[in-house]
Amino acid sequence: MNKLNALSLALCTLYTTCSAAQQTSEPIRPWQQFTQSDTAIPRLATAPNIDGELAPDEWNNARVITEFVEFRPTVGGTPRYPITAYVAYDEHFFYVAAKITQPANTIVDRVLTQGERIWNEDYFGLILDTNHDKSDGYLFHVTPSGVREDGLVNGTEYIAEWKTLWYAKTQQQQDGWTVEIAIPMQSLSFDPDAKNWGLQLRHKLSSPYVQSYWNLNNPNSAGWHASQTAPISGLGELDQGLGVEVKPGLAYKDTLDESSFEPSLDATYRFTPSLTGQLTLNTDFSGTDVDEIEMNMTRFGQYYSEKRDFFLQDSQIFRFGGMDDDDYNGMPFYSRRIGQGPQSGVLDVNWGTKLTGRVGNTDLGILSVNQEQDGNSDETTQLSVARAKQHIGERHQLGAILTHGSADDSASHALTGVDYRFDDLLFGEEQLIANAFYQSIDVPDDTPDSDSKSYGLALLLPNDKFYLNAKYRYIGKDFNPALGFVNRTDLKYYHLTSHYRVRPQTGWLGDNLNLYQVRAYYKRWESTEGEKKGQQLFLQPLVIQTRSNDYFHISYEMHEKVLKDPFKFRDNIQFATGEYDYNQWNLYYESASDRPVFVSGRVVKGDFFDADLERLSLTINTRPNKHLYVQLGRHMYYYERAGEKSNMYNTRLKVNIAFNSEWSWNSLFQHNTQSDSFSLFSRLRYEPAPDELYQLSINKGYDLEDGWHDKQARFSETAVKLNYTYRW
Repeated sequence: MNKLNALSLALCTLYTTCSAAQQTSEPIRPWQQFTQSDTAIPRLATAPNIDGELAPDEWNNARVITEFVEFRPTVGGTPRYPITAYVAYDEHFFYVAAKITQPANTIVDRVLTQGERIWNEDYFGLILDTNHDKSDGYLFHVTPSGVREDGLVNGTEYIAEWKTLWYAKTQQQQDGWTVEIAIPMQSLSFDPDAKNWGLQLRHKLSSPYVQSYWNLNNPNSAGWHASQTAPISGLGELDQGLGVEVKPGLAYKDTLDESSFEPSLDATYRFTPSLTGQLTLNTDFSGTDVDEIEMNMTRFGQYYSEKRDFFLQDSQIFRFGGMDDDDYNGMPFYSRRIGQGPQSGVLDVNWGTKLTGRVGNTDLGILSVNQEQDGNSDETTQLSVARAKQHIGERHQLGAILTHGSADDSASHALTGVDYRFDDLLFGEEQLIANAFYQSIDVPDDTPDSDSKSYGLALLLPNDKFYLNAKYRYIGKDFNPALGFVNRTDLKYYHLTSHYRVRPQTGWLGDNLNLYQVRAYYKRWESTEGEKKGQQLFLQPLVIQTRSNDYFHISYEMHEKVLKDPFKFRDNIQFATGEYDYNQWNLYYESASDRPVFVSGRVVKGDFFDADLERLSLTINTRPNKHLYVQLGRHMYYYERAGEKSNMYNTRLKVNIAFNSEWSWNSLFQHNTQSDSFSLFSRLRYEPAPDELYQLSINKGYDLEDGWHDKQARFSETAVKLNYTYRW
């Protein structure tokens, strides 16, 4: 606990320094002319028809916004094409519409399938911060073809897997395109007495690459951060109806073991506009996107992000200690532990409940699930987690987390933890975030000397020009929470990463480059006793992104690894215990995606422990039109030591066919020689409306250890799934 006291003292000192800096007089910066003041949003007496056509008089009473400014690549520039936006609300919906005036042949619009990645297309959208705390928000974007993207903005993290019910339609004309958006109040959590919400309006051109925003709070922060929203007011007498949402489902499944019809039910009830309860019965996850399996070159388990709707709803509340999908070792709650077990694999979820939202200044999340017991499916087990975060002023959050239960219903798997977050600006524009946490798991009474705790401190400056991330983490020998993610214990971990980025505005560089940067990081691993386990130095002396959106970087890595146990990497290559020093060069290139054919490639050359390593990766993408997208990727690893060779390959083929905006057929084929496996996932999807979905999916996996002709089925599921959402 002495270390925690030291961390607390450091945070207090940091806060005092930051507060003092904030109190000093600051010069007016040029970009502050683009910071919007409190904007009143009018209430519409007649709801607009959401059809993509800005009909005469339909938006007359809305707030008209034309004050857009270029954010990237030139801060403060005039948008290439005029943008006129309309913002309004009524008791049931928050409305946004826009007209983007540009020649039709300049629109980049090649995606037609709902749910497909849209970030390389033209789009218009908004960030909505209903708490106006500039830390959490909702993101809604639409392409010219009406493909929707929604997600959660959690500080500096974007949770793209989150989805909700909302409406958007578009129309394209010779002089540009129009969009109309209606977001149901029932899809949002908010305090009905709040004076302000936060709003950001965003437009992106893909060719040439230009981002334009309505509001600019800080050019050093990414434009999609909730901290970039402007205050809006006037929203009152909002109606979420009865707050009831029911989503019945019916699935027919044909597996290796049986065929069956399985009904399911998801229900939601809003106790208050900012507090939501959920119930799931006989939960069905068929048709959920499968994981893209990468090669694992380490001795440690791989992490995969959550994709299931029930666990994604308000999932940002359960984040702890600043950990996320890119920083997960020591995570106390990992929702993919639910519905899976190391012995039985996939386990049926019988029922689950969840309560999430905000009460006053407290974010609250409670989740409890009943599922089959791992290793004994005739029995059940209960898995639960409770999370609370108290907002103290605008800069501080103090939180706690409790988890209980395990997949195999074993005892002594409860976890308790506390965390603290500080968020402020240094010198008026440099964002600073600090996180500290402490957590421990219960241990049996007969093991009082076990090291079952974990704690850490992190300091983050997530700024565009100068970025810094420094962290320290301790993970005890016996810290292994049953509902968390830990793939490496007995660990002291030090991490420092930074980049310096320049976005040239003038001259030859300004004409040809969006940015160039240098980047470096250092990592060190020790045992809890201070014994070195390894370290890594990564140097990236050159990163370039051109005006045409081509991307290139070169890097050099220096590794030191200490093996306490032999590492059997392949059947014919095993690394003995001892210390290893090795280095690697890395070249990477990615062409702009607005071309009919675009590629990415990587070349790595150097050593891996005491073996020679060559890695070649090539991904070819083609999108000849908005109806067809094909991606073929091949990752090849070649190892050689003392004349002994070992080669591994990972091949991935994606084929997405969009018949129109409602019908699509997506397929993914994966072959991995590291695991000697082949899998295919294919899904036919019909979505005539945001609240109506029909799917036919095939998911199969094979063991190729004995070759293609003697392959053995690992799993097989064919499912027909129907879902409809009812709201009152």
